Amino acid sequence: RRVLFRSMWEWLNANSYKYGFILRYPKDKIDITKVSNEEWHYRYVGKDIAKEMKNTGECLEEYINRVL
Repeated sequence: RRVLFRSMWEWLNANSYKYGFILRYPKDKIDITKVSNEEWHYRYVGKDIAKEMKNTGECLEEYINRVL
């Protein structure tokens, strides 16, 4: 069961942007988001923005600060 969950999170991490979703609180962005990693917390931002954030490696705070 643990392997199933691990592969599910890996799949979500690799593919969610294709459907417009981002991982809201990535573990490598805690210093920016001020929230611990929540591997289950995805947010819909739309396909174009999700793809851009995936390509740049930005979290939502970084993206918003850049585009506003």
